[in-house]
Amino acid sequence: MSFRNRWVIVGAFLSLAAAAWPGSVGAGQSREREKDAIAYREAYNLVLQEKWEEAIKAMDNLIKEFPKSGWGDDAVFWKCYAREKLGQTPESVFQCYQEFITAHPQSEWADDARANMVRLGSALAKAGKVEYEAKVRTLEEDQEVDVRLAALYALKDLGDSESLKTIIDLYDTTKNPHLRSRIVFMLQDFKSPEAFAKLKDIALNDPDPQSRRMALLSMAQSEDPEAVKLLKEVAKSGKDVEQRKAAVMSLMEAKDPTVSSLLIDIALNETNPEVARMAVLGLQNAEGSEARQALLQILKESKSPEIRKAALMSLGGKPDPAALPFLREVILNGQDKELARMALFMAGEIQGPESLAFLKEILAASKDAEVQKNALLAIGQHGGEGVQEILLEAAVNTPDEKLAEMAILGLRDTGGAVPTEKLLDLLKKTKSNRVKRSIFIALADEKGGAPVAVLGQLLKSETDSDLKRTIIMTLGQTQSDEAVPYLLEAARDRDGRAATAAVMALGQIGTPKAKAALREIVEKREPQEPKKEQPKQAP
Repeated sequence: MSFRNRWVIVGAFLSLAAAAWPGSVGAGQSREREKDAIAYREAYNLVLQEKWEEAIKAMDNLIKEFPKSGWGDDAVFWKCYAREKLGQTPESVFQCYQEFITAHPQSEWADDARANMVRLGSALAKAGKVEYEAKVRTLEEDQEVDVRLAALYALKDLGDSESLKTIIDLYDTTKNPHLRSRIVFMLQDFKSPEAFAKLKDIALNDPDPQSRRMALLSMAQSEDPEAVKLLKEVAKSGKDVEQRKAAVMSLMEAKDPTVSSLLIDIALNETNPEVARMAVLGLQNAEGSEARQALLQILKESKSPEIRKAALMSLGGKPDPAALPFLREVILNGQDKELARMALFMAGEIQGPESLAFLKEILAASKDAEVQKNALLAIGQHGGEGVQEILLEAAVNTPDEKLAEMAILGLRDTGGAVPTEKLLDLLKKTKSNRVKRSIFIALADEKGGAPVAVLGQLLKSETDSDLKRTIIMTLGQTQSDEAVPYLLEAARDRDGRAATAAVMALGQIGTPKAKAALREIVEKREPQEPKKEQPKQAP
């Protein structure tokens, strides 16, 4: 494993320490990565061509359009580089690199940025800017630290027997906090009693609280049998909250089956809310009914909204119909809207007829519009037999047009074909334009293509401008030649917005027939006035 990759892993571990649970990656991000890679390549080509101003604009656009891109650090680095090439002040370029390193400490360009800062800072110091002398000295020390660590890793990977002693000696003698924190994480790579003994000593006796916390966190994957024992002792002690939280966090990753009972005990009896919340979150991965019962008890009895929320999150990791009565109480007591929303979606994740009946009951029992809306969303998320009937019934019978709209749009998430006839029947009954618009959108999602003829007739009879445009856009989404005559007629509408929408819809269809209709629109001449008949002259 390369030196840089090690610190990518360390950075990820530190992120885990800062937040209870890491976020998941969305399914659509792979397509975004392709787009941002193309954008970066185009921007980087401008750097190679030394078109500095254009390169800065392109890098700025990439950062703005793809804020989570893996190319973001590259874009920021080259932006700083281009600024220097444009002759901007050394102070501003130095600050640009400094902000880059702060935001992207693990970037592969971080070393280059530091080297450029040393060069710029040295020139500024020689020019009389004495404050840059200390900045350059710090940068050189950091570079020396990285070089020394890289050498130590190389020795360890080569099996050097003295590398562990060297690392421990370096930890004991250095005052550099950056170096000390990295050494702590290096120690976990040494699967030896001596390395664990040093970690234990740091965790219990180091005067620096951050070093103690890092040592505890680094024990998460330790194979030493003493590790869990030590973590349990720190987690139960009443001394330092941050150390206890770090110990609980490491226990969450431990493979020891006895950890679950300790987390339950802390979750149920701990007086410090931060430590209790961490233990509750740790129970998400605990096996057995005891952990689930403890979470249900916390959900019912805890007075802390944050701890109840943590219990709900952990229960969400193990969907179980036995949780439904507890979820009902959370949803209907009306005390915490956010907790109620979470409970509804958790119920939607529980498969089977019990949870669907539960959601239907909540929909009927609650008078809170927000709860009803989230119940409809959860029903659509649940899917399965009977869901469409529930959503259609809600759409027909609710007097609230927003809820009716939500019920209709929820049909798109059920996985089955949209019931066209029932939607058209509802279209005749409703007077709400909002509901009508949602019906048109739902019709466009019908499997096998939207009913073009039905939509075409609706377009001819509709008088509301906004609804006409919705139908036109829906016809465009069908990608069907059957829609072309209706759209061609709409393009001649006196309503300019509807006519423009029709032209755009024809472009969306894009078939030869649609192109012919567009040419007809372009080539169409204004109707000429009829020629006046000349009076006949008398012979």
